[in-house]
Amino acid sequence: MTFTTEAQAIWDQVPEATRVRLLDSGFCAHCLATRHMELAEGEIRGKELALIGKCGTCGHRVVRLIEI
Repeated sequence: MTFTTEAQAIWDQVPEATRVRLLDSGFCAHCLATRHMELAEGEIRGKELALIGKCGTCGHRVVRLIEI
């Protein structure tokens, strides 16, 4: 996983149960469904934490934005 320093600091504060729930609720535009995402990167975009990975089903890129 590759996280920016700021993104890693925020992600580290998220409880484990919440992390699992967030990663299990990524929307895949290819599958047109909510799928588990395999986390690869994290960065700050404006006032949001962007979790970037791939769909656990089809491998398509998935981005999950979390308001911070």
